[in-house]
Amino acid sequence: MMEDKGKTLGIFHRAFPVQLPAEPIRFMTAEVKKVADIDRLRYQKWVSKSESSVFTYGGQAFGYGTGMEKFADDGFYETRLVLKESPQLAEGLIIEGLVDDAQRKGRHYFGIYRNCCKMIPDSDFAVRAGYKIRIGYDIRAVHWDFSDETMFGLIIEPAWILRRTSEPGHAVSGYLGAVERELLKVHGVTAADDYIMNFVYSHTDFSLPCGGRARLEDVPVTVLTEQAE
Repeated sequence: MMEDKGKTLGIFHRAFPVQLPAEPIRFMTAEVKKVADIDRLRYQKWVSKSESSVFTYGGQAFGYGTGMEKFADDGFYETRLVLKESPQLAEGLIIEGLVDDAQRKGRHYFGIYRNCCKMIPDSDFAVRAGYKIRIGYDIRAVHWDFSDETMFGLIIEPAWILRRTSEPGHAVSGYLGAVERELLKVHGVTAADDYIMNFVYSHTDFSLPCGGRARLEDVPVTVLTEQAE
């Protein structure tokens, strides 16, 4: 019997490289513990549709976007950062910029958290065997070190939501047949590749919310995203 020692296994993924601006970008920054009501600033883009927002990690808060100068009222001060030197911040900005670009192009998203998001349409569903199927993408920004340089990329995988169309308690027939076949059309090797590449080709270049642009390459590389202890 194999013993489970609770170790974290390394996982290989296919990631599409993302090129970021090399020049320093202007931010407003402060220590999180010195900012009153940090959540009000951190989520205002999504709550009040503000063009500026705040990202936090490692005890630091970073303000960015149009009108970020207003964060000076909360104790922020101006600084300049090269994104490659702040990988967690860069990952979050890549995802936010990608979501903004997707919304402008008519895509919808379901859930965004720091360096990952799910883009699932709230329309365009298929009905199979008593279930509604909405198919979209699961996306995660990652970084890795290569030849003394920090590289960035996006892991893009098919994702879906299943919702029962019949009343609760009623039997749903054929789930392991029709529904599974519908999903495999997307998640099969060839179909999944086409589906993912469609997304890549439609977001080859997009604006970052802090200023500057990111470029998504269409030739993926294999990266190790977790390391064994």
